[in-house]
Amino acid sequence: MLARGILCRLAADVPKTSTHDLSQLSRLLQRSIRTRNAISIPSISALSHAYKLVLAESRRSYATARATKPTGTVKRAVKKTAAKKPAPGKKTAPKKTKKRTTSKRAKPKKKTEPKKKVAKKLTPEEKERKALKKVKEYALREPPRGVATAWTVLVTEAMKGTGASVRTTIKDAAAKLKNFTPAEKEHYNHLANQKSAENEKAYKAWVLSHTPDQIRLANIARRRLKRTSSKTSMTGRRVNPPNTRLIKDDRQLSPPLTPYVRFALERRQSGDMKDISLGDSGKLTANEWKSLSASEKRKYEDAYAADRETYKHEYQRVYGHPIGTRIPF
Repeated sequence: MLARGILCRLAADVPKTSTHDLSQLSRLLQRSIRTRNAISIPSISALSHAYKLVLAESRRSYATARATKPTGTVKRAVKKTAAKKPAPGKKTAPKKTKKRTTSKRAKPKKKTEPKKKVAKKLTPEEKERKALKKVKEYALREPPRGVATAWTVLVTEAMKGTGASVRTTIKDAAAKLKNFTPAEKEHYNHLANQKSAENEKAYKAWVLSHTPDQIRLANIARRRLKRTSSKTSMTGRRVNPPNTRLIKDDRQLSPPLTPYVRFALERRQSGDMKDISLGDSGKLTANEWKSLSASEKRKYEDAYAADRETYKHEYQRVYGHPIGTRIPF
């Protein structure tokens, strides 16, 4: 049994040799028997097993080290494959295929409108200042106006070409005017009349350089400025801002008199209210108007209606727009 087992191992382990070499076969057989007997010893068996493991490990590491060195062709192939493969966790979108367009023309792209700027919200004080500025624009600036006097002419002359202060100049002019001879007074009065005529001529030319409707709006604006911008001085006197005096223009139309105002003027011109104060005469006139009958009031109402129709036609002709048009400020 032992010999048969040894022969079976020899058939598996020993390389193929010629069966005719009997001497070599006998030596191999004897060596195998001695090796078999030696392996039965525990220390020798362990040593043999360790030797086989070391030999197998060295062969495996040598083969692995040799296989880890890729060639240039392999490197290029790996790079191409890595470039084609998508990154992990990302899905590649399928390529869009261009559709063949028919003979119809493509629709033009809509132009995007620019964003509108949002207007800043104004405070009540800012709104009031803005409105007041617009009212001042419609009020117009007029040239110097008024009647000149000998004193104004003298002060104007004294202010020219002097390096003295205003206070000193006015003081000297007042002393000079006080000591005027009659001839000097006559001379300065003549200069004052000429200056007044020049001012009046310049003022009329300025008024006529504007349309009647511009003058009408200017007077409305001046009334509003006088009502809202007037101040009180330290002495308690009311001070009006500049350019608030109403502009004189003969082209302006006067609205028709109401029935009551027409009746009150008629009573005032009759002489019955002579030496009666305005307040008391107003109370008497109001009581008389209330006591009138409907037929007595009709006379004044018909006169007002006729004047009203005439005023409408004249308003359209003079100002260029119908009555009741909205004021632009």
